Amino acid sequence: MINRNRAEIVRMRKYPGIPELLEQFMHESGEHERWMTVHEIRDRFQLTRYQCTTVSGFLRRLQQGTFGQFPYIVTRIDDTRYPAAPAKRICRYLVRRRAGDYLCRD
Repeated sequence: MINRNRAEIVRMRKYPGIPELLEQFMHESGEHERWMTVHEIRDRFQLTRYQCTTVSGFLRRLQQGTFGQFPYIVTRIDDTRYPAAPAKRICRYLVRRRAGDYLCRD
């Protein structure tokens, strides 16, 4: 278990500051579960495009369950493409707070 936690900490270092921003974003919303986009996080914290790529990568890793000690997980990703601009896509992430080792069920 100790080695697993240590490995998780090393993986989280790839996302400096992003876990804390996500926690703050969720705390400010006052919700245990919500849909969000990287654009919302970018606007709230005035992030650069490079940081947005990092946020997106972190959220995708949360869906895979990579960070078992992080208090939030991504339960679903909704990928939308726009017919008027096929190259443009918006991903929405359904983020949910964990309660211990179990998901919050309201």
